[in-house]
Amino acid sequence: MTDAVHLSGKIVLDGRLDEPEWSDAPKAGGCTQISPKPGEAASQRTCVSILYDDEAVYVGAMLYDSSPDSILRQLSPRDNYESSNTDAFAVTFDTYLDRQNATQFVVTAAGVQADAIVKFDNVDRSWNAAWYSRVAVTDSGWSVEMKIPYSALRFSKEKVQKWGVNYYRLIRRHREQSYWSEVSPAIQNVIGQSGTLKGIHDIKAPIRLALLPYISSYVEDYNGKQTKSLNGGMDVKYGLSESFTLDMTLVPDFGQTLFDNKVLNLSPIEVRYNERRYFFTEGVDLFKKNDLFYSRRVGGTPVNAGTVSSQLGANEYISKNPATTRLYNAAKVSGRTKKNTGIGIFNAISAPTNATVRDSVSGIERKVQTSPLANYNVIVVDQALKNNSYVSLVNTNVTRKENSYNANVSSLLFKFADKHNTYGVSGSGDVSQLYDGAANDVGYRALLSFGKQSGNYTWSANSTMISDRFNPNDLGYLARNNIFSCILYNSYNTYKPFWVVNSTYNKIGLEYYRTFNPDVYSRSAIHGNHNLTLKSFHSMGAYWDWQPGHSYDYFEPRTPGRFYIYPRNNMVGSFFSSDYRRKFALDLEFSNRWFGDSKRNTFYWKFSPRFRFSNKLSAVYSLTRENRLYDVGFVNNINDSIILGTRTLTTTTNTLSAAYIFTRTMSLNLNARHYWSQADYSQYGLLEADGNLTKLDYNPDNSEDRNHNINYNSFNVFMNFVWQFKPGSEMSIVYQNSIYASGKQLIPNYFDDVTNTFQAPQGNSLSMKIVYFLDYLTIDKFLHKRKVNEG
Repeated sequence: MTDAVHLSGKIVLDGRLDEPEWSDAPKAGGCTQISPKPGEAASQRTCVSILYDDEAVYVGAMLYDSSPDSILRQLSPRDNYESSNTDAFAVTFDTYLDRQNATQFVVTAAGVQADAIVKFDNVDRSWNAAWYSRVAVTDSGWSVEMKIPYSALRFSKEKVQKWGVNYYRLIRRHREQSYWSEVSPAIQNVIGQSGTLKGIHDIKAPIRLALLPYISSYVEDYNGKQTKSLNGGMDVKYGLSESFTLDMTLVPDFGQTLFDNKVLNLSPIEVRYNERRYFFTEGVDLFKKNDLFYSRRVGGTPVNAGTVSSQLGANEYISKNPATTRLYNAAKVSGRTKKNTGIGIFNAISAPTNATVRDSVSGIERKVQTSPLANYNVIVVDQALKNNSYVSLVNTNVTRKENSYNANVSSLLFKFADKHNTYGVSGSGDVSQLYDGAANDVGYRALLSFGKQSGNYTWSANSTMISDRFNPNDLGYLARNNIFSCILYNSYNTYKPFWVVNSTYNKIGLEYYRTFNPDVYSRSAIHGNHNLTLKSFHSMGAYWDWQPGHSYDYFEPRTPGRFYIYPRNNMVGSFFSSDYRRKFALDLEFSNRWFGDSKRNTFYWKFSPRFRFSNKLSAVYSLTRENRLYDVGFVNNINDSIILGTRTLTTTTNTLSAAYIFTRTMSLNLNARHYWSQADYSQYGLLEADGNLTKLDYNPDNSEDRNHNINYNSFNVFMNFVWQFKPGSEMSIVYQNSIYASGKQLIPNYFDDVTNTFQAPQGNSLSMKIVYFLDYLTIDKFLHKRKVNEG
């Protein structure tokens, strides 16, 4: 337990802690390591004090160091300190003392800020707040001062506040992490292991109103055709009460979003891409339960985009078919009451979208609607309970105005743990409905898990049932339905150093799968993962997978009730990662999968060096290659005759990420990626009712329509300059280049393929965007000053 003291004077935020208020304030110290030596005292002394006034909470930390000249201070972009070579200090506030939810504020020894919302052990760094900090390096170590306005926190109206708190310190050169309130790596939920902060009383939350108006300008060129645009809009954050906040984006602009890592997907499973739009990444953790909210659906591919070709008349072709829908607006309300009830409401409206069809003879064009006006809605109620337990209700809904169907999913989730957080049971039940007024398609999903969740040895038994009609994918994401599975996991981890080893992580899983409809055996497997970190902080590991019998794949044929017999197979892989503290580090990985068919094989390798040229300049390069020999996959379904093809899949990926950090608020970043994938078909087979293949005379050279070879390329460059000229406000200049090329002519040589790719149509974009942060206090002070001057 530690105490905060009311601040009567003023603090000059310079990182030096030389005001008498800091000297007189109570000190919290005595940190305990979580790694590399859990339970032992930290190697260096740390002292932390908390002050507060009517405006903010102030944190002052003196981080003593016996070798101040060895303090690592690499600069990094905001919120990205974990990948840089720097010492750091963090404070975490659990303002409702529910032992589950908290906000975290981090400052590195180089002065770079990071902040996050923390739920149990999940850290969401997409959340950003406007707060202030400074650091100073002294002969005794380094020190940090933080000023965290109440507008960046949510807390109750109670006269006397009682918060959870913890202080974290990273000494990078020793890879040492420590906490003021001891945190055990063998126990889940770092928030539940926090200490208590007392002494704060008679504080009031300000009017939490923040306006983020923006203006952006674009110059875009696609294949020689240039366009220019000027846009404006605003994000609004408003505190509806002490606990709840409304976030809105009006006329959103996502043009400066980082590119997707597009891939050649020949499987029946949809590729899941990361969300990169800021509004949909900040503060959405409450909505992400059970994968029922996959935000890429909002403003994503029009629901009927794939049906346009079936509506073409004679001599017509598709001249334009938009890949995304435009958003009118989006809003979310979230917060947690003093009874620890979390409530979240999300809503977005997308505009109607149309494809353009043109007659090649007359030149007449017509519109084909691919998506009507649509409303997307998510409601979440999450009740936090004692012992790290909770019960949640989730409902998602997509309502379309016309010419389509509507969708709804309802879910109940729960987790209960014993008072020692040793054993726990969790589960969920979901119902999905697709309806168009005439029909109602209903599906179900149920999950149940029980196990030991703390200690060196942990285990869990899990069972999942997903009906063949369950479909949450209008607003959520589900890779596969029609599954019944039983899985047993066993893990044994060591956290205390021994011999030359610092820590080890070992996990073995046993899996058994059936299909839901028909109720038949699908597959079983045993797999393991074994990692260790040496005292030198080099890491290495091995992983393996054993599928001793044939599997029955009911997904690859793309036809209900049909299956392909997948041969028995084994896989082994390994990786090595050197110590990232060094200026040069290297990541290596390889894996190989053998099949019962001696010709079939999958081999993968990765080579990734990383360079830290200085505290400002760093780069990471990655080269990966995967060869799938005699792979078998779906080709076509002709009059209920399912044709599979034997092919060689070869994929090569080059990526380069580099950053030059001018100051703690100004950076230049580069991301470049070239993805090249080929599918070379050698023979075709007819899938029989027993799951075997009968060779077909289906020569791809006989007809262009039967040539299923693919040569696919994706090339992207994203370069952005970011200047945070005041907390919450920034200017960004972005250059983007993108090329996507796909054809049936295979190119055997890599450099010939690169040359051919650059001859394809490409898009270039140069844009500038300025976002300015205005909160209520700033506006109020400006108006007051103006009134005084006029008076």
